Amino acid sequence: MKSKFLFLFSLIVVFSMVVTACGAPAAEAPAAEAPAAEAPAATEAPVKKNASEVAASSFSPEMCEPVDPAAVKDIPAAVSGFSGYESMEGDWLTLPETSPLTGKKVALTVMGLGQPFFTAIKGHWEDFAKKYNFELRVFDGGFDAGTVQANVEDIISWKPDAVAFAPLDSDASVAQVKKIQEAGIVVITYNVQPREQIAPRVFADDFTGSRLAGCNAGRYYKAMFGDKPALVGVVDLPQLPQVQDRKNGFYYGFLSVVPTAKIGQTVDGGGVIDKANPAATDLIQANPDMNVIFGINDDSSLGTVRALKAAGKYNAEWGVLLAVDGSAPAMAELGNPDSPYKAESGYPPYDFSVAPFIMLGLAYEGKVDKNSQVALSYPPINPSEDGISTWVNLQYPTR
Repeated sequence: MKSKFLFLFSLIVVFSMVVTACGAPAAEAPAAEAPAAEAPAATEAPVKKNASEVAASSFSPEMCEPVDPAAVKDIPAAVSGFSGYESMEGDWLTLPETSPLTGKKVALTVMGLGQPFFTAIKGHWEDFAKKYNFELRVFDGGFDAGTVQANVEDIISWKPDAVAFAPLDSDASVAQVKKIQEAGIVVITYNVQPREQIAPRVFADDFTGSRLAGCNAGRYYKAMFGDKPALVGVVDLPQLPQVQDRKNGFYYGFLSVVPTAKIGQTVDGGGVIDKANPAATDLIQANPDMNVIFGINDDSSLGTVRALKAAGKYNAEWGVLLAVDGSAPAMAELGNPDSPYKAESGYPPYDFSVAPFIMLGLAYEGKVDKNSQVALSYPPINPSEDGISTWVNLQYPTR
């Protein structure tokens, strides 16, 4: 009996242990230690580019060729070289030891002394008058057709021995130059070329000079902004065929480097700051996405500088502003790292003084005729500090 009791007791104990074991929750295995979370990588702030350094490092004096010929196929070729751009041989940029104009009366006309280019030309010719001892009188056209016509009458009344004449209009200048010639006065033309070959002339290859400016603006734009879409505008002077060469040359150069750029609106800026400023203001307001503007001369671009400031867009991140001329005020903008003004081809007033002076002396001696011409190139200006100062000191010296 006792043994049966012990056997039953043992069964009960074992059964209780089994039930307890089955009903108890299984012990959880210790959790694996989670790897420590990696600290987020520090985000580096984009380095702000120094616009002047980018402009100087991307500059080249070499012509660019189209990366996509289709982008430039519809741009008109040069139109203002009425007699072509072939130039007489000779050293046209070195002053001679003597001049046949010594002791003579010489008239110089300028399109307008409100423009730094012609103010510089006046200064260079005044230096020539002192150096070679001739009497000089300067006639200011004031960028006004009526004033230019009145100047022609005044020149004839003064009876100079020779005239260096700067036409305001390619068509009107034909009759004006002929009238001076009919008065028995030797005359050459410079800068703007009359539409007919009526006198010896000095002019520029405007298409090529502006194409070089467009190349450098395109190089700068790519280096500064990468693939950002470019919308192009022009502050124009549409009545002059030479200026259309400048515009189309710029288009060709810029689109050669940035073939995806879109050509937008052009406005008539009149070639002087006071007219270019409101025209550029209208251009910017009508095209808020515009980020590339070409001024056909420095007054056009400096008027655009004022418009950008008024619109709150004057900064190096806006885009690129460029022009052709190379005046001292424009050079100050070109070297300013905060300015969007970052490319320029120099239309050289010293060169456009020396070459016409030499040509006028040859004309007075009868050594050239109405078919004689010199086509001056105008180079792109290196936007470095040294490049700018070298240009200004020669072309726009302080007197």
